[in-house]
Amino acid sequence: MENIKVNLHKKGARLLKRDTEGQWLLDSKEIGQEQAVSELVEAVQDLGGWCQVAKDVLDNDDFDMVQESYNYHEE
Repeated sequence: MENIKVNLHKKGARLLKRDTEGQWLLDSKEIGQEQAVSELVEAVQDLGGWCQVAKDVLDNDDFDMVQESYNYHEE
């Protein structure tokens, strides 16, 4: 499993990580996958958070494709 590190950019400046064994950490405390998903959903409700989360999680080519799709949808 690939490491993931996401700066949630919300009150409390939280950092969400997933290690290679699938363990989720929120500010260095172990959490379950369900809570990790909830934290991501809360972060992406704000467009700025969505953009940062996408940039943190996706590789550059995939992020560029998401940006192009989003821009196309907005036009």
